[in-house]
Amino acid sequence: MAQNLSTPKKDAKSADKKIAKIDAHGHARKKPFWSIIAPKLLLPATILLAAGGLFLAVYNTLQIVTPSEGYTLSTGLKVASGLLGILMAVAGVLGLFSKKGRTLMWLGTLSIVYALVILTATAKMGTIALVCGIVAAVISLIYVIAVDGKHDVGLSRFLREMIGEVKKLTWLSGKELFSHTLAVAVFVLAMALLIGLLDLAFSSGFGALSSIKIG
Repeated sequence: MAQNLSTPKKDAKSADKKIAKIDAHGHARKKPFWSIIAPKLLLPATILLAAGGLFLAVYNTLQIVTPSEGYTLSTGLKVASGLLGILMAVAGVLGLFSKKGRTLMWLGTLSIVYALVILTATAKMGTIALVCGIVAAVISLIYVIAVDGKHDVGLSRFLREMIGEVKKLTWLSGKELFSHTLAVAVFVLAMALLIGLLDLAFSSGFGALSSIKIG
């Protein structure tokens, strides 16, 4: 008599899915709200990143060829800003097609770091440069968060676990905090006084030795 072997496999898979949805306390785990809206946010964030990167690259290239008075960046910073735009554009284009979340996360994180470096270097060089740096950093940050929510790379999970561990900490009461702070302050003052006395003693001793005339 033939037996249907596909049914037990399906039942096992469905059982595994049910177990995965139950936490350690036996309660059903709810799907995080962020994982629901992230797939919808990734597409506009990707388009914004690609469009912003292309604009930044083209604008800085034009400023190198035909510089204007309102854009006061040096040639080196214009080249760096143009490279930032190319990096953002590449990350945005790959975000439309690639399914490798870690690659997209690395590109997005690199864009954020690069944008912050450019923003720090151009913060006092005009309003246009400042606005471009802030917009690039914000768009890259939104892109990274959306990629993490879509592909579950680990950033959101790490933050959730960190918040959970922080909630488990036992914080000091007001009296304990005051007593510990007072003890540290007294210890620091005592050490400062001791070092001051030793410094005074050694300086006086060496001064007395240097004033002695031999012969």
